[in-house]
Amino acid sequence: MGGLVAAEKLAKLSFDVTVYEQASSPETMRYDWHDDVNPSVFRRLGIEMPEGSFKKKSWTFVSPHGAVVREFRQDEATADWSVERRPLNKILVDRAVAAGASVVFGARVERAIVEKSTVVGVIVDGREERADLVVDSLGVSSPVRKDLPVEFGVTQHRENEVFVAYRAFYRKNPDAPAPKYTNKVYLKHMGEAGISWVIQDHDPELVNVLVGRIGSLSSYDLERAIEDLKKTNPTIGTEVVRGGEMCVIPVRYPATRMVANGYAAIGDAAYMTIPMLGSGIASGMLAGQLLAETVGENLSRGVKKEDLFKVSRLWRYQVKVFREFGAVHCAVDVLKRGVLGFPDNMLDWMLGSEVLTNEEIGCLASGKMLRVGVKEAIRKINVTEYSRLRTLIKVNNLLQKSLMAYRLARNIPRNYDPNITRTWEENLKRYFKR
Repeated sequence: MGGLVAAEKLAKLSFDVTVYEQASSPETMRYDWHDDVNPSVFRRLGIEMPEGSFKKKSWTFVSPHGAVVREFRQDEATADWSVERRPLNKILVDRAVAAGASVVFGARVERAIVEKSTVVGVIVDGREERADLVVDSLGVSSPVRKDLPVEFGVTQHRENEVFVAYRAFYRKNPDAPAPKYTNKVYLKHMGEAGISWVIQDHDPELVNVLVGRIGSLSSYDLERAIEDLKKTNPTIGTEVVRGGEMCVIPVRYPATRMVANGYAAIGDAAYMTIPMLGSGIASGMLAGQLLAETVGENLSRGVKKEDLFKVSRLWRYQVKVFREFGAVHCAVDVLKRGVLGFPDNMLDWMLGSEVLTNEEIGCLASGKMLRVGVKEAIRKINVTEYSRLRTLIKVNNLLQKSLMAYRLARNIPRNYDPNITRTWEENLKRYFKR
């Protein structure tokens, strides 16, 4: 979706833009479900929200083995909306075409073409397609990114930096009693690294089920998880009406190298999803705008065509990304890795006690930074029993580490210099070794 936004905006700058899409049409582009998006991105980009979008309700969090249930009361004024992906794809395709871009469906991009340390095109269905700029929006396992030379500095993700998830919409069991909680999220479900959810607050006929795990999800583990969810959610029927697919989503800090000569990564290809949630539609679409803005600014400054897409000129796009949302994602990634490392009984205590406020749970639920002022820190100490103070110190240390990662990420070098950039990059990576 970020690639389509970039295509529209670049076409409006009078560039000859071609989009290669593997699906046969907008209606078959993955995935057949809706995802949460903050409506502010639609207002900012001047894009209409698809019909059928609906405001998200409050969440209920369940601790690893179901011992604790904690409700989060949603502020309706700032709530995300659930947006159907395929109608949104259709809107973005139509806008790109109206702006002058060409969209080629049924086209498989295989790898990059690199000459003299510059990306000069891609191989599509076995043929060469040359370009001054390749915008890589091919997802977390992009074959273009994987094909770039080592000297470009574009690194790949590790296994523990992806979220493998199964999502299906089951026909609701009409004989089951109405659920007490309609939006349940299971943290470290069954004690495993990841989450599951059962949502039934919108469509009266369907139950939205997700099972996701960090790194991998075997068919055996998926079956066990579904069976466990059905025990406490008898509304889940036997028929899968929509979805029923596996997907792989990055859940890590954004790429520290998302540009090279003739190349810019966007969306999941640049790890732009919120690390705590895996939601990346808003950030990908915004990144498409920021990329086009950068190119437009270079044009207005009179940058020569041969220099327009050099890494030194595209670097400003990456600076914009990190300052808009990338630094926050870095902070959230530190929190995510820390929480996954907490013992299950520690999460039970945190959810069940008065330590976490409703606002703080909301920040975690929406993938925002968690900041604690002095007054709130004193309150947390006062409501914590003596035996748990050491745990509270660990949580505070994690929050401080998250804040330091945010500050460093936001302090990204304004201008591209290979040595300075490499130093910033290596310093930032130290926060994510775990």
